[in-house]
Amino acid sequence: MPKVSRLVVSIGPAGLVTAVMLVAVLGLVTALGGRLHFDRELLSPLLLWVALMLAVALWRAPLLLERLAGDRRRFGQLLAETARMWAPFVLLYACYCVLHRMTGLIVTQGVEDDLKAIDEALLGLSPSWWMERFVTPWLTDLMAFGYGLMFGLPLSALLLLYLRGRKGAFRELALAILVAFYCGFVIYLLVPARSPRLVYRYATELQGAIGLYESWTVGWDRLQQMSYDAFPSLHTTISTIALVAAWRQGSALSPRWPRLWGLVVLPAVVLLQLATLYLRQHYFVDLVAGWLLAVFALWVAPRVIRSWDQVTQGPRFNPPPDNPAAAARPN
Repeated sequence: MPKVSRLVVSIGPAGLVTAVMLVAVLGLVTALGGRLHFDRELLSPLLLWVALMLAVALWRAPLLLERLAGDRRRFGQLLAETARMWAPFVLLYACYCVLHRMTGLIVTQGVEDDLKAIDEALLGLSPSWWMERFVTPWLTDLMAFGYGLMFGLPLSALLLLYLRGRKGAFRELALAILVAFYCGFVIYLLVPARSPRLVYRYATELQGAIGLYESWTVGWDRLQQMSYDAFPSLHTTISTIALVAAWRQGSALSPRWPRLWGLVVLPAVVLLQLATLYLRQHYFVDLVAGWLLAVFALWVAPRVIRSWDQVTQGPRFNPPPDNPAAAARPN
């Protein structure tokens, strides 16, 4: 097989989607006269990635201590596989940071009034204004906690699938998440809109009881400054994907009680999605778009993987393994 083909096959569909998107972002930045530079915000995902690699190295350290034939090579292959499977998420965050920095150069006006008008046509009143009657400090902090669960829900599912060796389920969930994020990034540019709380004044100000809301707001403002990322609601998209994965992969996530993970995730997702409205982060139509995007990502991910496997497992793309004994071992 040509070296390029080997590289494409080795990175998998998730890596290929990430590579294509990164090239597009770099091209956009260059075309607009911008330049990339290392940002401290990238330290968090990089440190998590390194920590995961160290954890896997410690977990599989017996392969080196026993000094059996082929163990050293298997140890290296495992680390390389771990790095490859999780690297797309580090690069995804890098792409997110770059797009946020460049949004101000691409977008000059948002469509917030249009989204608010759609809410009013559908519901009579946009939900974030309707929810003002329920605003209390303890509820505000609770909603802030729920809103902050966005990354924890899919990450915990991915970690469990990875640790249990369910590579097929991991690949499908990972690709669905990546597709959702990258499609969301494109829609941000096509339908630019800022959060209601950044555009409109409300009669009742949000205030937490123990400062949780205030601490979260500092982080949101740092990410959302001059950004148009209301439509669609990726919080809604990603939490919906995590919920569907919890029910579909229940036996893998919690073998003893297959429905347990789904029952735990369900109230967290409901709280998170209500929080997007209560905290004035989104219009209701943003949630509708988020649900539709989740359906699309969940639909397209298994089909892309199935097509990818059919192509890469053909005779042209499936050379004899270098180590037949290793290739014969089950995943």
